[in-house]
Amino acid sequence: MKNKIQTLGMCMAFLLFSINQIVYAQNKLAEKENASEVDQIEQAKKSGKTFKEEWPSIAKHSVPEWFRDAKFGIFTCIGPATLATQNKTTEWYGWAMYDTIGVYWNNAPRGEAKPSGEFLRHKELFGGDQNEVGYKDIIKQFNPTKFNAEEWADLFDKAGAKFMGPIGVFHDNYLNWDSDVSRWNSKDMAGVDITGELEKAIRKRNMKYLITYHHAFTWYWYYHSFAFDGGITGNEDLYGKVHGFSPDSDSFEPYPDADFEERWFDILKESADKYSPDLFWFDMGLELLSDNIRKKAFAYLLNEAEQKKQDIGLCYKIKFDVCIPPRAGILDYEKGRSTGLRADPWLSDTPLGGWFYNGRKSRSPEAIVEILCDVVSKNGCLLLDVSPKADGTIPEDQKETLLGIGEWLNMNGEAIYNTRPWKIDGEGPTTLKTDDHFNENWEAIYTENDIRYTRSKDENTLYVIVLDRPTKGKITAKMLSTILPYFDKEIANISLIGSDEKVVWNRDVYGLELSFPNNHPGKHAFCYKVKLVTK
Repeated sequence: MKNKIQTLGMCMAFLLFSINQIVYAQNKLAEKENASEVDQIEQAKKSGKTFKEEWPSIAKHSVPEWFRDAKFGIFTCIGPATLATQNKTTEWYGWAMYDTIGVYWNNAPRGEAKPSGEFLRHKELFGGDQNEVGYKDIIKQFNPTKFNAEEWADLFDKAGAKFMGPIGVFHDNYLNWDSDVSRWNSKDMAGVDITGELEKAIRKRNMKYLITYHHAFTWYWYYHSFAFDGGITGNEDLYGKVHGFSPDSDSFEPYPDADFEERWFDILKESADKYSPDLFWFDMGLELLSDNIRKKAFAYLLNEAEQKKQDIGLCYKIKFDVCIPPRAGILDYEKGRSTGLRADPWLSDTPLGGWFYNGRKSRSPEAIVEILCDVVSKNGCLLLDVSPKADGTIPEDQKETLLGIGEWLNMNGEAIYNTRPWKIDGEGPTTLKTDDHFNENWEAIYTENDIRYTRSKDENTLYVIVLDRPTKGKITAKMLSTILPYFDKEIANISLIGSDEKVVWNRDVYGLELSFPNNHPGKHAFCYKVKLVTK
């Protein structure tokens, strides 16, 4: 019996030894594989090609921490199109001025062709018909003599923006920088490198820099011009080559060809190499390009940024995310926003007035602050469009709104900057109808019962943002009820930002009731700071 036990013990010891040897060998193999993978990554970094022209590789890039912290940015729409929009026409003037069909602009039924209003007004606005004064001639008239990058940057800094930049190239193929790729650029045509001067002024103020790109749609933009000066040999570098697309069709065929795509890439590459933006924002049109050129562009931008030790963001429109896999970039809503909290950071872009200056009165600070609070509570950032006049000056009403936003952020910025979303975004009666573009309110719409939540990165502070002024001397945050699962922390202290008055509070099954003083200096969006007990 003793021998059997000894034999069994030896077998068990041998078995354990064998298992340990196998585990040891597996660990060594894993270490070797990991080391090999690390070596590959390091070699890729040294070669400047960490990111392959493949979506799984591109999607490994994370949203920059600076973007998640920044929350609020500004971009500016200015260019030859402003010469048209200041006369209350569409910023799509380069399309509409040649449009004899009117399918888009007049909602004319197909088969009932009718020229657009812009087509009919063109001679009145620019002194000649489309054969005499084409868009190429409008470009030559653009001359923003009062543009001052330092003044712009100073204003945007006072507004509280943390990232800023210009429209780099609109659908009209006009470049707002000093270009060697295209003669149709602001330096050669107007004597000013708008992108370059702003880049210096913005970085001087420690703000992140962005450029927006709209030129993927240029292939279709000038279709109607082919019957006019767009069809003349020698103008292809602006209007593109003549092709057979028709807006009266259900199809976007023919799609952009290889020559167009390479030029699209060359324009993008030139601006990236010259100005190193921290954020690249792409308008519609990416979905119409080939997948290969999209992957080439994204991989190039990421690899170049890594060589410069720069953490960049790549933004593209939601709905057109069919062409960009999840997490390969940052989703953007145009004049819209998410109806709820999103897991990944996202962006909403919206204008103060018109996208390009058209005389429309600026929205109020209240409206923009409401949108900002709503967006941030849902894990987003807001990108606000400012539309300068054609001479380069920013309208006074837009300045007033920007300074009003800055005043609010000076007081309440800690509830916005460097925060993260809470478990839920908010509560209240006012909701967005659709999760889509163009779903936002134009002016302030929220009530004192509409509340948004944010939290500090360390999770030691919860911010309760009441979007309108309480009228009853108190408010109740219902989502902080003792019977709901969201809030299980012990409260250390509650204060109201901007007020020295003590906040009287009580938490029960109905929620967290908070007192509100009569003499608070703020006008809208009041932020309670709930400090939590830390262990």
